[in-house]
Amino acid sequence: MNALPNECLLEIFNNLRNHYRTLFSCLLVNRLWCTIIVPILWRNPTKHLDDKRLLKFCLSTLNTKEEALLIPFKIIIPKVSKPLFEYTSYATSIVSSHLTFIIKKLAH
Repeated sequence: MNALPNECLLEIFNNLRNHYRTLFSCLLVNRLWCTIIVPILWRNPTKHLDDKRLLKFCLSTLNTKEEALLIPFKIIIPKVSKPLFEYTSYATSIVSSHLTFIIKKLAH
């Protein structure tokens, strides 16, 4: 059986961009689908800012310089194993009001 070209898969998955559960199930099919779907899922992570797990994961991807900027806010940076993708690099935009929300949600 011939596989669909990556461009076709990308188009199909882009049409499912608002169906997170479906995309999540599809990314478990194989490595190729996963590499196509992860950037789509992470394109707009701000839709899920109320999920503290997502926020902690994003914080865990910060470098030392970025972590230092959060010291005044007393935000604890979780330590996790190295992720498979640079998930946060797929985000296309974030608004400053989102940053304020994140800091308020995570500050102790």
